[in-house]
Amino acid sequence: MFTRIYKFISLIIERIFIGRSEKNFIKHNKALFNNPQNKNNQILMELNNMQPNNIAISHFSKVLSEIYDAQLFGYQPRIQFGLFNKFKSYFMTFKLKKIYKSFGVNKFLNLNTNNYKTLANQLVSKLMSEVKSKSDLENLAVNDICFGDLIYDEYLKLNKVPTVNIKSDEYRKILFEFCILYYYWKDLFSKNNIKGLIVSHTCYFMGIPVRIAISLGIAVYQVNLQDVCFLSKKNMFPYSEFHSYKDDFEKLDIATKNNGITKARERLKLIFDGRTDVDQFYIKNSAYSQKKNPIRILGNKSPTKILIASHSFYDSPHGLGMSLFPDFLEWLEFLGELSNQTDYEWYIKTHPGIGILDQKTIDDFVSRFEKIILIPNMTSHHQLIDEGINIVLTIHGSIGIEYAAKNITVINASLNNPHISYDFNIHPKSKEELKNIIFNLNNYVNLNLFSEDVYKCYYMKYLHHNHDIFFSNYQSIINQTGGYYSQFSSKIYDHWITYYTADIQTKIEANLKKFVLSGEYKIKSNWS
Repeated sequence: MFTRIYKFISLIIERIFIGRSEKNFIKHNKALFNNPQNKNNQILMELNNMQPNNIAISHFSKVLSEIYDAQLFGYQPRIQFGLFNKFKSYFMTFKLKKIYKSFGVNKFLNLNTNNYKTLANQLVSKLMSEVKSKSDLENLAVNDICFGDLIYDEYLKLNKVPTVNIKSDEYRKILFEFCILYYYWKDLFSKNNIKGLIVSHTCYFMGIPVRIAISLGIAVYQVNLQDVCFLSKKNMFPYSEFHSYKDDFEKLDIATKNNGITKARERLKLIFDGRTDVDQFYIKNSAYSQKKNPIRILGNKSPTKILIASHSFYDSPHGLGMSLFPDFLEWLEFLGELSNQTDYEWYIKTHPGIGILDQKTIDDFVSRFEKIILIPNMTSHHQLIDEGINIVLTIHGSIGIEYAAKNITVINASLNNPHISYDFNIHPKSKEELKNIIFNLNNYVNLNLFSEDVYKCYYMKYLHHNHDIFFSNYQSIINQTGGYYSQFSSKIYDHWITYYTADIQTKIEANLKKFVLSGEYKIKSNWS
């Protein structure tokens, strides 16, 4: 108990105390930004504690407010129920609001939701009667706007559980908050002249105003230091450009294509060499270590050896859109039942950076399905490949490219996966098709699906739209701060202020303006 209280107090102090780097950032912003308060048009901005995002949002909001001749309003995406939570929220956003004010945010919305409680209770009763299954929940829509996936993922994240219980009190509480937020945002958008919405994420309940704004034709942008995406009815999810990877690659000139394939081949080699600083900046531990266990991992009972590449159960399973299963645990349960009906060798491996809760869920899973053997998470994929893994099952993992590069058959369980444009993976369209494939895996071993499409896909996913939007060399900044996770501190402000010049600001904002006016889905690098 003492430790929890200490951590809470420390967090409050952190959110209130304005350090040297933050003072300099605020001073820097006040000299650059001045957003008039007497504008009728409004741009809404989600308050976000991630320091890199604040750099990106400051300049993007300036550009958007000038285009729409609008003033800037900030808001919190979640409701704070109860006096204590409201009190805590005040302190938790104290410093953040000062930072947002420094780049021109004039007002902060107060999510006064008291007027919507009666309507919310009525809608809760209606939705509770309509949702009979997890599938019903993820497809739930209100007035033809789909919200079910957001409610589903919010439930998992908030309750730290791998699946939803639609009969639980926790589910009803989540549904009630959703209904209040739905009516609040619907009312707010209908009564105000809102021209744009800037968010950090589109998943969880952060996505509720996103979906409503899109339905009303309001411009919505997800903005961070690495990317800027324009979201619309055509493209409601960020990072879903993979649906057109193949067509987009073919539109490139020959020199760019050849150079892209060469770079992708080099990058994959680095990954296979055990490097963690290639293109997935968040990777802490390599899954392709050169170290091998002297003891053999796999058995010799079957020529068909399946590797299940698990996912984090609580990290927005609908983040890229719907898959064949409502969540990652449902997928595992499906595979577990099939394992009991087959004579294959079944293995499951987590990523080296697995969390405690995920590990607990995996341990429970393998205890219930004895044919599925848990491989130590630090085991190198090189060893598994050498010992004969010849089928990989994933929802939409990057292993789809990596094992395809080794000419090993990968079967995705989602049509919203980054490899869907190409045929170097198998893409079943239904659970039944996936089941039939698994019952006939002998036909899918050694299919020789490898082609240069693997490198084309890698190029389009990681290199075509690089992250050099605000910094001319984003990777260099990441290295200077001490790695991907080290950028999420006030130190990034120091790097920005040192880097900044008036010419750089002009170049960045000209590129942002060009992007907004183009109506394109994803911004291109400004530093080619």
